[in-house]
Amino acid sequence: MKRFWISILIMTSVWGQTSISIESLSWLTGSWEGQRSNGKILEEIWLPPRAGSITALVRLTDNKETDFVEIINIMEVNGTLELQLQLFYNVLLPSSEVPHRFELTDIKENFVSFKGVSKGAHRTLSYERPEKDVFFIRFQPEEGPPVEIELRSK
Repeated sequence: MKRFWISILIMTSVWGQTSISIESLSWLTGSWEGQRSNGKILEEIWLPPRAGSITALVRLTDNKETDFVEIINIMEVNGTLELQLQLFYNVLLPSSEVPHRFELTDIKENFVSFKGVSKGAHRTLSYERPEKDVFFIRFQPEEGPPVEIELRSK
């Protein structure tokens, strides 16, 4: 029996097949805000991980109106993490029929990245919190240059 468990341990370490817990993203939790180059304000509020998921509400506004609201949900799926997001126009009409899907590509301390796997999704999307009050969102749209957004703790 001891050999069996040693074999399992070796196979897991060699193949890297360890399950990733949503708890490893607890550093996302908080309320973040930043001004975009066009003068608009982007806000993200991340709820703490619970029941296998972590969820955020995103809003982009200017002085007069809300451009969009977005819901992001990262969940545990088959031992890894999957991100889904749905963007809603100001009148709460979804921008697409189904949420955009992203698969995990990398996870480190205070960093996570995903690749878009559904039609219309960004090619890549990542989040990083290099300091207590600093939060970065980076993404590569389907077309155009990469985007980096710096947010601060509210």
